[in-house]
Amino acid sequence: MTSRSSDAVPQSAPAPGSHDRGTPTGSLELSAATLFETMIAARDAEGTDSGALHEFYRALMQSTLLLPVPPDHGEDAKRALASAVNDDAEVEISVMLARDPDGQPTSVLFASFASLSAWAPSGTGNLPLPGRIVFGNLAASGLPAIMDPAGPIPYRFEPDELAALAAGRVPGSDEPLLQPTTRSSLRLRLPGPDSLPLESSLTDTLRGSGVTEAYLVLSETDMGSRLMLGLVGDEGAAVTVDVPEGTDVVWLEEPLLSSVRALVQPFFAA
Repeated sequence: MTSRSSDAVPQSAPAPGSHDRGTPTGSLELSAATLFETMIAARDAEGTDSGALHEFYRALMQSTLLLPVPPDHGEDAKRALASAVNDDAEVEISVMLARDPDGQPTSVLFASFASLSAWAPSGTGNLPLPGRIVFGNLAASGLPAIMDPAGPIPYRFEPDELAALAAGRVPGSDEPLLQPTTRSSLRLRLPGPDSLPLESSLTDTLRGSGVTEAYLVLSETDMGSRLMLGLVGDEGAAVTVDVPEGTDVVWLEEPLLSSVRALVQPFFAA
């Protein structure tokens, strides 16, 4: 993992400890903490485990990142931001550049407001953008880019690395960064009358267990149907039940709980 810092001199520095991942950084808090942890793991595993670096890449594409813009970025940048968030099309955004230690121009990006304030000249504006938009913009420039040039951990992206990330690939391979998601539907139906003996035996088991409600329904997916025992209970509730093979036993939470309640009354209520 090769990292190089920019030669830009920060004009203001954050308070001591502001790079601590436990320090809130507004809307970027969650993604900044995740990026910090995956970058540490990638650095520690450098040369021994490519999987850690790939996790860092994936975290980048699912994060909110900051691009620095001139102080008077005005309405054009705001319109670009709105377009970038609501449209998958490429968006051109004018951002500030820096120079690397060799004096060559480079793009810069930031994972948190603390890392931006450690580098940025006074009055620098910023655009918080989804990772896919940030890397599409950076790759279009053809320049290398440095994330968090003033720390806590600077990381330099080469142009081919940026191009791969913008295309949704793991750099150096044709492997997709993120696996495509699949959606499936769950349909609920009333069980048949043959479930009545099971409800009776379960009622005896559930008494005094901490379970407050219990439901029996049939759940149907594209893979077929299964009997489902749905339980509702207070925190710490635990119970061992004897159910037919192929029965799913689940603690019901929203939104599934509301769907089950809309279909059937509980056969057990404490």
